[in-house]
Amino acid sequence: MSQERDSAAGASTTGGSSAGPADERPRRGVAPPRSRAHQTYRIAGVVTVAVSLTVVPASSLLGHQRLGVIALVALLLTLVVMRFQRPQGTWISARSRLFDVLFGALLALALLVLAAYADLPRISG
Repeated sequence: MSQERDSAAGASTTGGSSAGPADERPRRGVAPPRSRAHQTYRIAGVVTVAVSLTVVPASSLLGHQRLGVIALVALLLTLVVMRFQRPQGTWISARSRLFDVLFGALLALALLVLAAYADLPRISG
């Protein structure tokens, strides 16, 4: 028992089992480098969402509620197409690719159908 302890202490003091810079494991939370195509889709997704986040409220505040809903539908369809083309998930993925595409397309269709009710007159009492 004491020989095992002595040999383990000797190995740790001589650097036999110490982790050097070559033995470092990748840090947690650090993503591996991505390909150029991955970055292109990521940038396109962020730009699309940013533009829609300005167009939808601006058109609604200016009195064009139906146009705001249609812009939201365009955003969803753009993200659906991007998710369909991407083989791997990104920040726009929730489940499998098929689920994401079907759910996004159905949500866009539902919003498009409901866009007709966006400009209803107000009922004031």
